[in-house]
Amino acid sequence: MPSRIPLPLRHPFPGSPNFNASAITRSLRTGYIGILCTIDYKINFNPRNADKIEALHERVARRLKWVIDTNQGLYLKLGQALGLQAALLPKPYREAFQHVFDRAPAVDYEEVEGVFLQDLGLNPHYLFESFSHEPLASASIAQVHKAVLSPRKGGEGETGKVVAVKVQKPAIRKQMEWDLFSYRTLMWLTEKLFDMPMYFVYVHPSPLRSSCVILVASNWISADYVSSQMRLETSFTNEARNARRCAELLAQTPELRDDVYVPRVYGEDEGCKESDRVMVMEWIDGCRLNDQKAIEDMGLNLREVMDLAISTISAMTFSWGFVHCDPHPGNILVRKHPTKRGKPQIVLIDHGLYITLPQKFREEYCTLWRSLFVLDVPTIESIARKWGIALDANMFASAILLRPFQVRKNRQQKEEKPELSQYEQQVELKRRMKTMLENEQLIPRELIFLTRCQRMMQANNQLLGSPSSRVNLTAKWAAIGYTGTLTGSRSLHVVGMRTWLRDHWDAMIFRLTLAIIDLAFWATRIKQRLLPPKKGSGWEDKLQQQFEDMAREEFGIEIDDTVFLG
Repeated sequence: MPSRIPLPLRHPFPGSPNFNASAITRSLRTGYIGILCTIDYKINFNPRNADKIEALHERVARRLKWVIDTNQGLYLKLGQALGLQAALLPKPYREAFQHVFDRAPAVDYEEVEGVFLQDLGLNPHYLFESFSHEPLASASIAQVHKAVLSPRKGGEGETGKVVAVKVQKPAIRKQMEWDLFSYRTLMWLTEKLFDMPMYFVYVHPSPLRSSCVILVASNWISADYVSSQMRLETSFTNEARNARRCAELLAQTPELRDDVYVPRVYGEDEGCKESDRVMVMEWIDGCRLNDQKAIEDMGLNLREVMDLAISTISAMTFSWGFVHCDPHPGNILVRKHPTKRGKPQIVLIDHGLYITLPQKFREEYCTLWRSLFVLDVPTIESIARKWGIALDANMFASAILLRPFQVRKNRQQKEEKPELSQYEQQVELKRRMKTMLENEQLIPRELIFLTRCQRMMQANNQLLGSPSSRVNLTAKWAAIGYTGTLTGSRSLHVVGMRTWLRDHWDAMIFRLTLAIIDLAFWATRIKQRLLPPKKGSGWEDKLQQQFEDMAREEFGIEIDDTVFLG
């Protein structure tokens, strides 16, 4: 085999079209559309034009879609954030942002080569035995190529390993700060013009938009928080660090360590150079979590697969305090277990977006989940107040669990509500949102990401026909996390008779509540098996339908939550 000689360093992108993607031009384009949409709403969103509100939404949605499609890059990421909120937004927005989750356009191999030369000073074919010029996958900020490590790489004694090479698109680094500045500026202006806490508004991604549970983080703090998370997501050094930490935590979790796998990241220790824009990982073959046919063709049990996925995210949330915040079906692969015959193993990929939960918040979140199942209303209301959320206990409980849940009987009789116009509906939505958020500065930023993760796992379960009792399984992990927060002995002679009896009473109520939910879950599963297959007959489908009915009754709005079913 001829020896490979590193090519001399040169300008990484000669004549590259990235030079034409001027950051200033992109920002001006964004500013123009932002001002145009703002003026359009200021002039036309009023009672006189109540019958033209739908047309107004269509115009604005088309303009936003054009900006995202034209600017690409991080705008696709921001478009995905809007897409995840689209279930609450009017229909034109849902239609406009459906495409943002599709495969993003790939860059040419010459540009990929340029990233290698600029970051590593080497051509890809010097580092690898083979390297596919065409990417196997392309997303908003990066694309993945399949390669084989050179014989001298990958560790002593190895003859070359098949790897996945993740390469950042070259324009991202140049455009990022300008794009984030444009985003923050638009959110700030929107807040000032519309008297809404929009800088940064992040809609609770669950079917409970009916109660208008919108998690709005504090103004400048949240916008900067989102920006910092976006910067971390574009750093592959950070992603490699997250992947290694996740693997270490899995190794310390006996319930999961054999059944959940994180692909090995090849770095300096394995003879591979690392950078913020190039990452080399072990290649793993598997199917997407939502590919029911492929899972069944492997002879795997759907419930075991989904239980593993839910348990993994729950362990991250309640035990580790280190959470993978993008658990969509493409980031959780399923394969046959290498050593356990007939059993599944799930593989976690794409570790760019993680959050670390502060100890105090994690303890409160564990306590909240446990309190929901022991019907401890004072604790539930106390935590809601701490978090600045002005909801009654039932609404707050349902928002956290992503299912209708009553911890207190509602003695108020429902009143007949007059039918509202589109304008009146949206004015009322704004009013309630501002009322419910008593103190937006208190709302934990982490709650935004956790509710997004919970909704994604609910959707994953829903796509497979709801084989897993998601709420109960999550609650059991919350109980494990809660137990871990307790210090000292809980024996009778240490805590006293009253506390000891309360602990045992709570434990009995907890088990009873889980048993009742499990009974309803299995009744639905048996009905699914006995009756002819029918779309939307699963456990999660029924929960979602109940939320949609609540939305219609509360606000007269239609909810479309299919954005999570991808």
